[in-house]
Amino acid sequence: MNNKFLNFMQAFNNLDKSSCVSMVYQWLSEDQISIKELYEDVLVEALGYLTDVESDPNHKIWFEHIQSSIVRTIIEMAHPFVLKEKKESQFNLKAAVLCPDGEQHELGARMINDYLVLSGVDSYFVGRDTPRKDFVDMIEVMNLDIVAMSVTNYYNTSEVNRTVDLIRAHNKHVEILVGGRAVMNNLDTYKNNSNIQVIESTQALFDYLERVRK
Repeated sequence: MNNKFLNFMQAFNNLDKSSCVSMVYQWLSEDQISIKELYEDVLVEALGYLTDVESDPNHKIWFEHIQSSIVRTIIEMAHPFVLKEKKESQFNLKAAVLCPDGEQHELGARMINDYLVLSGVDSYFVGRDTPRKDFVDMIEVMNLDIVAMSVTNYYNTSEVNRTVDLIRAHNKHVEILVGGRAVMNNLDTYKNNSNIQVIESTQALFDYLERVRK
């Protein structure tokens, strides 16, 4: 796996989208890598090298956006392989994965949606920058069992709290899963909130799903 990551990063840092997509497609087509391995050991690791203006004064937004678009293309390309690996046993649960109002980073949420699909959950990816009232409307109209919320930017953590409060004011039963870098960096804020399930890692998500299955 280390060699795969190094090969990927060489093309990724050169902004060579064709090479990145081609090598991942070959790995998946030849069963050299699973979706979970691709996401966890390659894509998440690669995204971890992306900087922002707070951590790097020389940060280039255009460079970050091109690399993000490469990852987005790979995730979309991989969807048939997600369906191929999808578990036959169904949870008979409906979920949606969203980012709160103001949150523009959605790649992590997109991968979480695929993990839910892999596990047999009927999951819908809504994506970035979703207004609070739309969470409530979607839960009611689609009769959702689970809402998973991802937040990367620290400045959007207060919007998570407001969104959770609004959901609970209208629905006491839907499960609210919350994760993302901003949550991980502020665990004390969320750990004791009985209204949500904090998802600290991919394995924590799979563990939660196993508990739900039982």
